[in-house]
Amino acid sequence: MESIQTITSKPETLVAAKGICALWEKMGHPLTITHLAGDLSLELDASLSEGLIEVANETVTIKASSEKYIFQVAMHLLQLIQADSLLETRYQVEFPREEKSLMMDIGRKYFSLESLKEAIDMLAFFQFDNIQLHFSENEGFRIECQQYPDIMSDEYLTKAEIRELIQYAAGRFMEIIPDFDAPGHLKHILQNRQEWCLPMIDDEGNLTKDLRALDILNPEAGAFVHSIYKEYGELFNTSRYFHIGADEFVPFDELERYPTLKEYASEKFGSDASGIEVFIEFVNQTIDFIHTLGFYPIVWNDGFYRVNRTEKIHLSADCIVSYWTRWDKNMAPIESYLEKGYTVINHNDNYFYYVLGEHASYTYPTYEKVMTDWHTDLFASQQEIDPTYAAQVKATALCIWSNIPEAKTEDEVNQDIFYILAAAKQKINGTDFPEEVFDKFYQKFFS
Repeated sequence: MESIQTITSKPETLVAAKGICALWEKMGHPLTITHLAGDLSLELDASLSEGLIEVANETVTIKASSEKYIFQVAMHLLQLIQADSLLETRYQVEFPREEKSLMMDIGRKYFSLESLKEAIDMLAFFQFDNIQLHFSENEGFRIECQQYPDIMSDEYLTKAEIRELIQYAAGRFMEIIPDFDAPGHLKHILQNRQEWCLPMIDDEGNLTKDLRALDILNPEAGAFVHSIYKEYGELFNTSRYFHIGADEFVPFDELERYPTLKEYASEKFGSDASGIEVFIEFVNQTIDFIHTLGFYPIVWNDGFYRVNRTEKIHLSADCIVSYWTRWDKNMAPIESYLEKGYTVINHNDNYFYYVLGEHASYTYPTYEKVMTDWHTDLFASQQEIDPTYAAQVKATALCIWSNIPEAKTEDEVNQDIFYILAAAKQKINGTDFPEEVFDKFYQKFFS
């Protein structure tokens, strides 16, 4: 039905109408907003638990309970039109329980404001809910910092650009999740503060410093990291979540190389404490601090409930767990978190890790692999959860890791992930558009 040229909107649906126009035009279907009777009409109906598309007499009406859902139904409608399958009938559009998210490692690689906007448009088209900006890494720090300008990389996004990006995402009903990883992955921001690096014993038995890890027993070091969270909490004050990392702090099976952790843990938690308790205590303190800033914290899974250790304290229940991997057999299985009541995000690294340069033995994910082999109950290392835990799975997330930043340009990254987003959308939303439909959109999107 190529005749949709005007969109009728009341004031309460105007944000959705503007977002729809922006995306439809990018996909080759320009629309004009009118307050008069148009070809496409938007209606809010708080009683609806699903979205509706009603086609009759050469006009189309979208109904949903919120502007966000109206916007997402309009993306579904556009795909129906492109598939030449829009008929004069009534379509129900179900909204999946779990959200869809994309994490972008902008710490190792600079992504411009324009490329991030393009990524947001793709995500919005595929009805994603969030984009997570991982802006600090061992190799770089990519958002303007007023407190500590020396930690910024040569190329970075200004705070004005981030505010513009937040507003742009909001116009497409997407939320930005800030991501600052600590107490590991801090080599770049600690390069001028090595007195705050964690003491360790090197391979020759000498006491030295782990340049990637924060000395979490040093109150000044902890306050430094928390002050960074505070600064970016103010920048991202419209977001609900803050990802605080907590992965790969140290090699968790080599804690004996970190004598200060073992010594402190033995004094505070008993002689049989391993030292992992000091890490968990710091993470829990950071979780509490993030709550005081008005966010709900998210952490990675690999350092907690490890099967070869007896922890004297445990990860706070007041966080969400990003479960990305079980490459090490000592990492806790996904059901350990589900049985304890945690809400989790499925970052399945076997299907949804796009690692630039195919570093660390990763290969680029494909549309075909996701469509053929993955389903929403499947987590990393082929762990299939019991469906009774499905309600604890908050989201599925694709991750872009910029390990070899020069391996791809920012445009190539966006082009490569288009079909992975399409596959995730298909499997999570339960749609079955042929791949040829997305071929047409790909050509229009990147022309």
